[in-house]
Amino acid sequence: MLFGVVINLPLDWPIFFDSYQVRGYNSPLMSGQQRLPLELDPFRMADLGRRFSGKVEISSLKRLLPVLESTTGCVDVELQFDIDEVGIRYLHGKLATDLVLKCQRCLTAMEFPLRNEFWLAFIQNDIEAEHLPEQYEPQLVESTPMRVLDMLEDEILLSIPYIPVHSDASCSNQQFSNEDELAEQRDEVVANPFAILGKLKKDH
Repeated sequence: MLFGVVINLPLDWPIFFDSYQVRGYNSPLMSGQQRLPLELDPFRMADLGRRFSGKVEISSLKRLLPVLESTTGCVDVELQFDIDEVGIRYLHGKLATDLVLKCQRCLTAMEFPLRNEFWLAFIQNDIEAEHLPEQYEPQLVESTPMRVLDMLEDEILLSIPYIPVHSDASCSNQQFSNEDELAEQRDEVVANPFAILGKLKKDH
C-alpha cells in the first residue's frame, strides 16, 4: 500500500506517479525522460536505459519527517538507469531540495541545502557487492518491483548531517565556541536517528 492506495500491478512496469493522480509530479521533462514511477524493476530499467525526472513532496517521506522542522516543499529528482562497460546495472541519481532541520546547538530551525549525486549498483547478494568498483554504492534488490520512494528516502537520510548545527556566526546559542567543544557534548546531543543507514550500506 502506497499513499493509502491499494495497487494492483499491471503487466508492464513501471507504474507512474501520474497514473494515480498524485499532485506535484508534472514538471517539464527533458528529451527521452519519463515521469517518476511508484515502483519499477531496476534490472529491466537498466537494460532499457530508462531515464526519469520529476518531483517528490517532502511530506510523503515519512521516515524523514521526525528530523525536519518543516515538511513543505519538494525534492527535484533525476534518475538514469544504465549498464556500464563491465555489465554492472546501475543508477545515476541526482537529488536537490532545501530542508529545514533543527540545530542541535541552539534547537532552532536551520536551512540545509541538499544537493546529492549518487551511483547505485544493483546486486542480489553480498558476494556481488564485494566485487563492485569504488564509485558504486551497493543497492540490494531482494524483490521486484522496487519502491522508488524508499530508495530516494534512503539517499536523502544519508545526506543529512549526523548532528545538524548552524555556523558559529549564525547560531543563537554561543555556548560552544568551536566544533571540538560540540563534539565533546556528542553524547548529550540528539543525533540523527538515521545515521546508521550509512554504516549498513558500507557493511555490504
